[in-house]
Amino acid sequence: MRKKFAKLGLMMMCVAISGLTYSQEAVLLKYNFVNGKNYVQNSQVTQNVVQSMGGQEIKVVAEVKSDIAYSVEKVDAEGNATIMVSASDISIRTSMPGRDTTLTYGDMKDKSRVVYSVTGKTLSSEKVDSSDVSAIVSQIDFGKLKILPGKLVKTGEKWQDTTSETKKASSGSPFTVDTQSDFAYTLVRKESKEGKEYYKIAYSANLAVTGKGNQMGMDMFIEGTGKVEGFMYFDPSISMIAFSEDNTEMNMNIAVSGQQNMTIPMTQNIKVVTKFEEKK
Repeated sequence: MRKKFAKLGLMMMCVAISGLTYSQEAVLLKYNFVNGKNYVQNSQVTQNVVQSMGGQEIKVVAEVKSDIAYSVEKVDAEGNATIMVSASDISIRTSMPGRDTTLTYGDMKDKSRVVYSVTGKTLSSEKVDSSDVSAIVSQIDFGKLKILPGKLVKTGEKWQDTTSETKKASSGSPFTVDTQSDFAYTLVRKESKEGKEYYKIAYSANLAVTGKGNQMGMDMFIEGTGKVEGFMYFDPSISMIAFSEDNTEMNMNIAVSGQQNMTIPMTQNIKVVTKFEEKK
C-alpha cells in the first residue's frame, strides 16, 4: 500500500513539475529583420458599412486585397531596420445598391522608406515614389506592422500598449482622422499551423475616433468608438508575426453643416486577414 501511495505521489509531482515548466515557457517577442532579406505581406480586408441618410439605409460591402513588399536595406546596432516598402498589387471590389465595381492595379510604383523599431513601431517614414492611385494606397495600412512588446514574455502573461494614429485627408478620403487605441495582449500558448509551430498572441482594443473634413462646400465632423478582437501567430524561427486575423466593430456619427445640416449614423464591421513571410 505504501508503495502504491509513493508511486502516486511521484506521478502527481511529475505532473505538477511538467505543468510548471509549461507555464513558465517564455519567448522573446520582437522583430529581427535581417539586412538584405525580402519579405511579402498579403492582406485581405472585408468591410461591411451600414449608414442612414435621409431616412434611407445604405449598405456597402468592400473587399481590398493587397501585396506589399518589404526589402531590408539596413539594420542598426539597436535592431532598428530601414526598409523599402513597396505596393505591388491591389484589387478593390465594392458592392452597393445599383452598383458593383472591381478595380485592379498591378506593377505599382508606390514606395516608402520606413524605419521600424524592434517592436514594429514606425520611427520615421519617407515617401520615395507614388502612382496615380496613391490616394487609395494611403487608405490601406501601407507598411503597418503588428506591435510586439520587444521583451521576454511568459506563456499566459499579459501586457498593454496605447497607440495614436493620424491619417491626413487626401483625394481618397476628405477626412483627417485621429484614432486612439488601447490594446491588451496575452501570450496564449504554442500552436501548430500548416506544419509549423507558432506562439499564439490574443489581443483586443478599445478605439476612439475623431475626424473632420470638407466636401462639396460642407464641413463634416466624425466621432466614433469601436472594439477590436483578434489573434496573431509569432514565428520564433525568424522572429516575425507570420499571420494575424482581427475583427473590428465601429459605431460612428458624421455631422454635416453648410448647405444642409444633418447627422449620419454609421456602423462598420471590418475583418482583416494578413500573412507575412520571407520571400525566397
